This record gives sequence, structure tokens and C-alpha cells, in this order.
Amino acid sequence: MPERPVRRRLVRMLGSLPLIADFARRLEIQKTIEKECPSRGNAHLTHAQVALTILANRLTQPKAMDHLLAWAKKWAVRETFGIDPDRLNDDRIARCLDALAEKIDPIQGAVTVAAVREFDLDLSQLHWDLTSVVLQGEYPPEEQDPEHPQPRRGFGGEEGCKQLRVGEWVTADGAVPLWHESLDGNRADVGTVGATMEAVKKEVPLPECLVIGDTKLLSAEVLPKLRDQRLHFLAPLPKAAELDREFLSLNPDGWQPLDYVAQRQEKLPPEERTQYLGQEVPWEWTHPKTGEKQVFRRLYVISSEERETCRKVRGQQWVRAATELNKVLAGVGKGRLKTREQVQARVEKLLAERRVQPFFRVLVREEAGLPLLEWEVDGEAITAAERLDGYYCLLTRWPKEQADASALLRRWKGEWQIERRFSDWKGPLKVRPVFVTRNKRMAALVLLLHLALMLYCLLEREARRALARRGQQKVRRLLAGHVDAVPTGENLLLAFEHLFLFIEEEEHGREYHVSEMFPEQEELWKLLGCQMPAWG
Repeated sequence: MPERPVRRRLVRMLGSLPLIADFARRLEIQKTIEKECPSRGNAHLTHAQVALTILANRLTQPKAMDHLLAWAKKWAVRETFGIDPDRLNDDRIARCLDALAEKIDPIQGAVTVAAVREFDLDLSQLHWDLTSVVLQGEYPPEEQDPEHPQPRRGFGGEEGCKQLRVGEWVTADGAVPLWHESLDGNRADVGTVGATMEAVKKEVPLPECLVIGDTKLLSAEVLPKLRDQRLHFLAPLPKAAELDREFLSLNPDGWQPLDYVAQRQEKLPPEERTQYLGQEVPWEWTHPKTGEKQVFRRLYVISSEERETCRKVRGQQWVRAATELNKVLAGVGKGRLKTREQVQARVEKLLAERRVQPFFRVLVREEAGLPLLEWEVDGEAITAAERLDGYYCLLTRWPKEQADASALLRRWKGEWQIERRFSDWKGPLKVRPVFVTRNKRMAALVLLLHLALMLYCLLEREARRALARRGQQKVRRLLAGHVDAVPTGENLLLAFEHLFLFIEEEEHGREYHVSEMFPEQEELWKLLGCQMPAWG
């Protein structure tokens, strides 16, 4: 047979776009945005199409908004999402972000509901924390929308840069982001969780659930809000003298071993693993508005690893401080140590820098017009400090019937998952730095980054669940084509990095061919149960 006349052959990067398109369809992202942010009937691109393009870019080859057009032309965006890349100019992207900014909560709420329904997410345990998103530029306050989070300088950012604060709710089931909220850049962690949970409950039906956070979760103003919403909580209490006194008063015979082994220590012999001891005491709390009394659980925990670390660090600092005090002693009366005040200031500074002030008795006096320095170690103070080493106190309202002391510790130790997701956000998805110039558009961009992170985490969760059904944990030859590895969102997306779409233009239309998959890619494709898009 004669060969068909082909007018032009095109090659587009395909990569993981089919995976992204399939999971985005299951999450109903395009459907939700089209409903909440309808475009004009004569629009060349809908807001949903632009949003999907930004999301796909973040999951494949993250670029700044002004480079999105060039990326879309090289990749099979037109063929996968039905989008004309030439329409992705700065103005079109800006109008999309403006539209999304007005519907952030309804959009993320509907997508979350779809995720729970489609992927059977368990919402019975949620983790909360905040992170910072660094911005580039001055962002004059008078140019920002007062209805949206304000760029500010604050904790956790970079020197000289403004930022936004972003809070995330993450499920214990697969560490999947459930909800996010953008906040002013100088917003403290304390007090943010109550209002955010109210917003979540307006959009997402929540079962009885346990909220887990760090020491900033349980402030005096947040605790009543959590109880008003009938939410259970679990978090460590900040260090306080009252807790120290109660800890020291506990019955020495009341400590019980807690059944918890960190994943990194599972292969170690039992004697080399961190040992945990726990002791519970009831704590009565009075609601500041209603006067209602409730009994919470205080779980005191002693970690052998943390205790050992505290003592090791204190010992190192003590030795360094002693060495530096001897140097001061040798230099008294010389250089900048000629007066009592100069010696006193130098001693106070070095003890403060080493954080060992309570462990030294220091006397600086004058004799015959010359300063004299005397110092000694306060052994009693060191012994008293050692008695408090390695303990922390968890506070919860979760009933004993549903979680004993060991179960509480295991649940709280899952807090690392949200830190890992922030790392994914700032690493593979490159959430920062952000160059968008208006805070309203920043908030919309953070929404899309949140949805991208949700899709990224669901890919990882589905792969691991599929492997577990086979009794496996690793994917064969996942890394570098020859190393078996546990699937993560990052290595799953990279596994399809060199997949291409070949397009042959003929007189009567186009034909599409996907480059041949390696056996490892075919196995992943089956594992994730994805569908290839209908090209064109």
C-alpha cells in the first residue's frame, strides 16, 4: 500500500499530563470551576481551562506565570485539555485568577467533597499547621485588596521579603490536603484554627474527628471554639512552670511503657529503639463563657531519645561556657576587660549565648581598683534541670474508649505528615517565591497550588493502596530505571517524564500516537488505573 501523504509531523512533551488530566477529572476540578466561575459565552478559554493549565504546569515543570505560554506550546496541553496555548497571555491568566479569588472556599469545598467520594478519604483525623509563602517585591498596602490576605513581613519568612501565611488541613489517611486558608503575612499561628474549621464545616460534611496540631493549637482563645464545635483535639502544651510542678509530683510507680516505634527505628533491635513512658492525669477545664466544666486528659510522656539529647546538648554548652569563662578570667584587667562593668557584661553575654545562665554561680567584684572574676558550676541546678529532661505533655478530649495512652502518642506522632506536605509544596511544586503583584491574585494562585498538592498526594496514596492490596510496598525499577522504591508523588510524576505525543497532520485530519511506554511505565499506568485522554 502506498504511504499516506503527511503534511507535517509534530512532537509534543506528554509526560504525566494524562495522569494529571485523569485525576483532575475524578476530582471534578474543571466542572467545579465552570460552575462557580462561569466564563462569557464567547470566551476563547474558560477560567477552568486556564486554571487546569496552571495546575498541570505546577505538577510537571513549574514556571512563573509569564513563562506559562512557552511551556504550554512545548507540551501537549492543547491535545490533553483542549486549550489553545496562544490564548494564555498575561491578561487572560490575570482574569482567571481574579475570578477564582472570589470563590476560593466554594471551589476547594466542592473539590474536597469529590475527593472524599471518589477516593474514599477518611476524615476522622486531621492535622493542622501553618507555613510561609515568600513574595518578591514591595506590595504597597494601598495597592492591595482589603478583602484578601495582606503581604506583610513576619515570622518564618526571609529577611527583607514580605510573605503570606498559609494554613493547611491534612488527613491522616494518606496525608492528603483537605483545606487551606491564606492569611496576612504577619499572622501568628495562635488563634487561626477556630475560624478556619468553621469555614471547612460550611463546605464539607465532617464526621466526628480528631484535630491534631503543635503547641500553638491550644491557646486560651482556641480551646473554647474547638469545644463549641464539638471537635476533639490532641496537641502538646507549651512548656510552663505549672506543668513542670505537676510532672515532678507524679507517682514514680505510675509510669507505663508506651507502645510506639518510629518508622526509622523499626529495623533496629528493641534495646536500641527510643523508649517512651507515659502517665495520664485528668484536668478539669471551665468554659470561659458558659461556665461548663469538662474533664480533659493530660498525657505526660518521657522520651529516652529526647532526654538523652537534652543532656548531651546541655553538657556541650556547659563545657564551652566553662572554657570561655576561663578565657575571660585569664584576660581580666587587660584590653576590654579593665573594669568590673566590662567583665560583667562579657560574662552575661557568653552565658546567655550558651543558654546556661542558671547552671553557673558567677561573682564579679573589684579589689584595689581591679576587677576580679570568680565562678563555679551549680550542681544542684543541673540536677534539677535533668529531672525535667525529655518530657512533654499532650492534652486531648478524645475518649479513653477510643484511644489509650499508646494510641494517643501514635496519633500525635503522625504530625510529621503535614511538615512533609509543606516540603512537597516548596520543593517539587515550587510554591515560592511568588511574583504575582496583587494579593487577590496571590490568594487564587495559592488555591491552585493547594489543588495541585491534593492531586499530587492522591496519586501517591492510590499507588500505595494498590500496592498494599498486592502485599507489596515498592514499585519495581521506579528510580533511575533500576531501583525499587516506595512511590511518592514526585517519583510517580517523574516516571513518565520522557513520554511523548506524536502528531501527524494529514489532508483529512490528524493522527495521534503516544511513544511506547517502558514496562515500568505500563506497570504504573495499570497500578493507578488511569485512562488515556481522547486526543484532539
